[in-house]
Amino acid sequence: MFRVLSVPAFFPLWLGQVISQVGDRALGVALGFFVFRETGSVTATALLALAVYLPGLLFGSFAGVLADRWERRRVLVVSQLLQGSVMLLLLLATQPGWLWVAYAVTFAELTLSLVALPAGAALLPSLVGEERLGRANATLVVGTTVARLLGPPLGGVLVAWAGVGGVVVFDAVTFFGAALCFLRLPRVPAVPAEPDDAPDSLVGSWRALGTEWRAGLRVVGGNRVVLGLLVVLALTSLGGTLVDPAYMPFVQGILHADAAQVGLLGTVMGASTLLGGVVAGWAVERVPLRRAVVVGTLLVGVLMLLMYTQTSLTVMFAVTAVLGVPMVVANVATSTLVQLATPDAYRGRVYGALGTTNALVGVLATGSAVLVGDALGPVRLLTVAGGITVLGGLAALALLPGRHATPVAASSRAEENVSQAP
Repeated sequence: MFRVLSVPAFFPLWLGQVISQVGDRALGVALGFFVFRETGSVTATALLALAVYLPGLLFGSFAGVLADRWERRRVLVVSQLLQGSVMLLLLLATQPGWLWVAYAVTFAELTLSLVALPAGAALLPSLVGEERLGRANATLVVGTTVARLLGPPLGGVLVAWAGVGGVVVFDAVTFFGAALCFLRLPRVPAVPAEPDDAPDSLVGSWRALGTEWRAGLRVVGGNRVVLGLLVVLALTSLGGTLVDPAYMPFVQGILHADAAQVGLLGTVMGASTLLGGVVAGWAVERVPLRRAVVVGTLLVGVLMLLMYTQTSLTVMFAVTAVLGVPMVVANVATSTLVQLATPDAYRGRVYGALGTTNALVGVLATGSAVLVGDALGPVRLLTVAGGITVLGGLAALALLPGRHATPVAASSRAEENVSQAP
């Protein structure tokens, strides 16, 4: 699996994402813990999660259009530089009465990330080729897993040594480091999906964006694989989003975990997903992708129900140690299916549509948690999350094409499907 790292065009993308994710993981643990410690409220942590998902709902689809229109290497570099600069404003949130800055900066930083996320995913097939796409996706997951392993303990050490502000500075530096890595990526010109009729006015530019956006939606609607995955991801995203505002209240309020144990849980989850990345690198080339999505998603939902309906921190650690394997296998299979089923000129828009769907269910879930989270409590929210994830696995079984496909076979069929798409 790791042989793909020897591809010169792929390694800078992998390394840049790892560096950036280390900072994000460190800050994620520190900021969530900080907000709940300062407020003691599920509603307050739900508002933080809402700030994460709202940008995608508002701007996600059009960000995908820009990822297809602009040169993707430049998008990655500029977005990292801007995200690092905005992140430094989060230092204000540690001052008395300035907690609202945490929500504002989170919203702004995630808005900037919206173009980078589809740009990186859309660029990947051009860097490694379709025959190595499954391995490349699995290797990227291993990289983000390394971030899961390193980020939480680094965040804990930095909080103890320099407070939340120290973690903020560290996260900003990782964004700048990622930008340096992305500078080494090859330039891959954007592939226009439609004739290049340059608009001659601002109104014309916005009309052109709207036309390209609608073209991307037609590709989604005309492709059975992508449309099925859109439904599956909507359900699994809904389940995952409900975890966000309830997780810290559950481990702190129900399991009585302290800061060190919260960080250790993150490290255990990182180890589990690291193993999942290795398993996924083997599985996506041998197990039909549809089966990997269905079985992996169902197992994740069942393990979530087991984990969140008990009150033992020991059981929490044990289930967390297993959870990452089916989760990563399902995620890698899903990403590979999307990339193979979508032509290069439309990949940014398809990822934008998927991101918008994820953001929509995220806003609905976190908005509900804001309204009823304190009344329902974390256990009920997390139990619902597990049940919805199981439903996502059943939806994959019902909606994805029944023919079993390896990545290579899926690629050829995807090209046939795309040629029939309007």
